[in-house]
Amino acid sequence: MKIYNSLTRTNTQLDKKELMIYSCGPTVYNYIHIGNARPNILMDVFVRFLKHKNIKVNYLQNVTDIDDKIIHKAIEENKTEKEVAEFFTKAYLADLQALNIIMPDKIEPISQHIKQMISFIDDLVQQGFAYNVDGDVYFAIDQWEAQYGQLSGRKPEELISGERVEIDPKKKNPLDFSLWKKTNVGITWDSPFGQGRPGWHTECALLIQEYFHGQTIDIHSGGIDLKFPHHENERIQYLAHNQKELANIWMHNGHLNWKDEKMSKSLGNIVLVKDFVKDFGSDVLRWIFLSTNYKQPLNLSDDLLTQATKFFQKLDYLKKKIVFSKVIFEKTQVIENKDYIKEFDQAMGNDLNTSLVLSIIEELIKNINQLISQKTNFSTIKPLFDQLQLILKTLGFIEQIEISLSEDDETKIKQWNQLVLGKDFVKADLIRSELEAKGIM
Repeated sequence: MKIYNSLTRTNTQLDKKELMIYSCGPTVYNYIHIGNARPNILMDVFVRFLKHKNIKVNYLQNVTDIDDKIIHKAIEENKTEKEVAEFFTKAYLADLQALNIIMPDKIEPISQHIKQMISFIDDLVQQGFAYNVDGDVYFAIDQWEAQYGQLSGRKPEELISGERVEIDPKKKNPLDFSLWKKTNVGITWDSPFGQGRPGWHTECALLIQEYFHGQTIDIHSGGIDLKFPHHENERIQYLAHNQKELANIWMHNGHLNWKDEKMSKSLGNIVLVKDFVKDFGSDVLRWIFLSTNYKQPLNLSDDLLTQATKFFQKLDYLKKKIVFSKVIFEKTQVIENKDYIKEFDQAMGNDLNTSLVLSIIEELIKNINQLISQKTNFSTIKPLFDQLQLILKTLGFIEQIEISLSEDDETKIKQWNQLVLGKDFVKADLIRSELEAKGIM
């Protein structure tokens, strides 16, 4: 299996039978929007495929429950930071469930690891890779200029001119970044550096250090917007602290735009996951994300929504046609025993080529429909049907096309068919209405 590595900017071969994976989670000060959901769905599809290939996964995700945004939200709503963080953590987990996400092996709030973060930062100070200026601790980039910028693909001088470098006269180098913030606003902790709280960039490095015992993990994932400065700073800290790379492969998904515009509060075009799922269902969002390679930017338009909706209409129509193949049709025939699972595995193994996978699904649906139109019995169709079901399940779609029929349902379908053949359409329509109410026809 090949995965594109943002660090080396090449496809990297994955041959291991057990993988250590880390993915950046949300800052829990608000509900997540559909752009936030893209890395979650990406990793869910990836993990599901790995398990389909019998590869064991040890998967960790963080939750940032200490942050200035949480403090501001608490002040705004006259609540404690803990109340805000706990409420939106629960909301986040509810959104993951609604999106049919397989939960990571561990989802870890950073507030439970402050003592360990302080120790991690102090280690960097003692090693001479960080410095304390009046209670504020910064990572010193000077010793790591040869490595810093490798992930984002930019030289230090280019990064300095970038808009996301924090301006602070206490820094020895403009690229030095905060490990510990001296403050008396919000929840603070005592430390060897003074009263304050840890910086954002340290938490992921610390959790990987702790959970994976200082090893180089196999894959670190997150949105492209986190590549610099967050992932760049995360990587360099880990490299300094452990004298080894944080991750062998960095996976970054592209931006999500809404109708040709970047989602932002100022534009008023933020679409929350909970609202999207209510209006369209989680499968539609998953299909939309699969329609484009995960690395590419994606513009969510009305046309794309229509395409996704039509796809699930096809599945619904197929589900209803399967009923006839199971209950009424008797014709059997020899068909090409094509291995669609092999094609699926090859596409997914080529850096998760999900757009090709959707084409494979379309071909499968078309072939099954053609056989049903020839009044073919389900025993003939079943090998193709089973492959389709396996692919849909591996991709994480909630919608499944097999329908469970009781003996009474089967009897009524046969009665309906006999009434239609006998042109007794009034009685046939009565039975059809009853079956339609059950979603069978």
